[in-house]
Amino acid sequence: MGRARIIRCVLGMLGTDVHTKGIRTLAQLLRDEGVEVVYLGEHNTVPGMASAVIQEDADIVGLSFSTAAYLHYVRAFRDELISRGAGDVPVMVGGMIHPDDRAPLAEMGIEGIFGPGSTVPEIMAFMSRAADAYRNAGAVNS
Repeated sequence: MGRARIIRCVLGMLGTDVHTKGIRTLAQLLRDEGVEVVYLGEHNTVPGMASAVIQEDADIVGLSFSTAAYLHYVRAFRDELISRGAGDVPVMVGGMIHPDDRAPLAEMGIEGIFGPGSTVPEIMAFMSRAADAYRNAGAVNS
């Protein structure tokens, strides 16, 4: 029986949001759990972040927001991934996400939404399920 493949996660922030404490903390906590984290920091562009996801062969992407522009950025990012043939890469969103925006995010295909108070076990459980489903779908489509 083989070992499970390590999850490869790209984390970053889109736009001009500079509140990085949460995502930097998450990056370290995920590394402590054995996740291979590619941390891109803040001030990423949508095309640049999508390029990194593809180049890094990510199993999952995490975006962090503490500003209200997240619906715009998430929609643009998902559209960019789709246009590049990578629309099946799971995306999770965290930070200051208003409860009323969970439905619009879900409509965009965002299943992992984590706000203040989310725990590492909750995030890891989601990441494991999403990465496994993504990899299994890729194996079927190969």
